[in-house]
Amino acid sequence: MKIASIGSGNMGGTLGRRWAAQGHQVMFGSRDPQSDKIRNLLQAAGTNAQAGTVREAVAFGEVILLAVLPSDVERILEETGDLNNKILINCTNRLDGKSADLEVLRLAQNARVVRAFNTLAWEVIANPQYGPMSATAFLSGDDSEAKEVVTRLISEIGLDPVDVGGSANMEKIETAMGTLWGIFSPQFGRDYSLRILRREADTGDR
Repeated sequence: MKIASIGSGNMGGTLGRRWAAQGHQVMFGSRDPQSDKIRNLLQAAGTNAQAGTVREAVAFGEVILLAVLPSDVERILEETGDLNNKILINCTNRLDGKSADLEVLRLAQNARVVRAFNTLAWEVIANPQYGPMSATAFLSGDDSEAKEVVTRLISEIGLDPVDVGGSANMEKIETAMGTLWGIFSPQFGRDYSLRILRREADTGDR
């Protein structure tokens, strides 16, 4: 699959590297694709990765990861223009406690938006294993086929995907996770996470 990462920082860089390692073709979209930062990222990501402008990356990708600062969301989505029914993974987080869902849904033209990775620190994405289990990655959205694609991309890098439904549920999870972050991060730092434990459905006769 061709994946465009709009953003080459900790989140975009980590996800792009991990998907490239799984055999996906990744293009990092950057304002300066020739910078030393991008060169170092491409060296770490390997032969399945390349870099280009934001517009080049959007044209390249079947799936687009939006991993930019909240202050850059409007500018970037204006620059990308019509996304032609492509899947857009929104992992941005606002710093004012509000959900970034509505903003991206409003600004992303003709995109199939899936919210994912927004409840995880990049350190967890880089190494999601905690003993025999892996960290849970929540995802939400209204397009079931788009969510199936993102679910596979989550699973391929060793995370445990849990579909929480629509945006309203994700906003509640973001609020809960923010509260837990305030409690647990002083004790465990950034490299902690959660796993949703669930029992397999019992399909046997009773």
